Amino acid sequence: MKSLLKYISLLAITGLCFWSCERDDICPASTPTTPFLIVEFFDNTEPEENLNVQSLGYRIEGSEDIIVIGTTDSIALPLDTNQNISRIQLISNAENSNFTNVDTVEFIYQVDEVYVNRACGFKATFSNLSATREIETPSTDNWIRSISVEQINVENEQNTHVFIFH
Repeated sequence: MKSLLKYISLLAITGLCFWSCERDDICPASTPTTPFLIVEFFDNTEPEENLNVQSLGYRIEGSEDIIVIGTTDSIALPLDTNQNISRIQLISNAENSNFTNVDTVEFIYQVDEVYVNRACGFKATFSNLSATREIETPSTDNWIRSISVEQINVENEQNTHVFIFH
């Protein structure tokens, strides 16, 4: 009788171990996550023409780190998901120690949490996007001449959201 009781107890414990296991949920790398803000740069005098920014860099307000991208006509910027505002310094000639030009752009938006699935959890999207640049004195010191928000909703990285003319 004792061996039968041991056998049933062992069988019950083994069964409970397998019953309590659940499969691992791993979020696939192909699943869309919180999108970056896509900014494209254009020539202020020829608004239809893309224009590279020489040695473009950026710094997010509150950070000491400057991220240097290089010479480019577009950039992907991270927006703060814990606030409804991101102030980002865009730096022209970031690699030139003799002359850099820093313009601050303020992005205002609403953060929306979107449920992706059980494995991936939530991602943030942004709606009602607006953007303004801080005007320097004199205003000719600004390398950014104007900003145009092209997509007020930031839901993916396939579309350009903001045009900056310089």
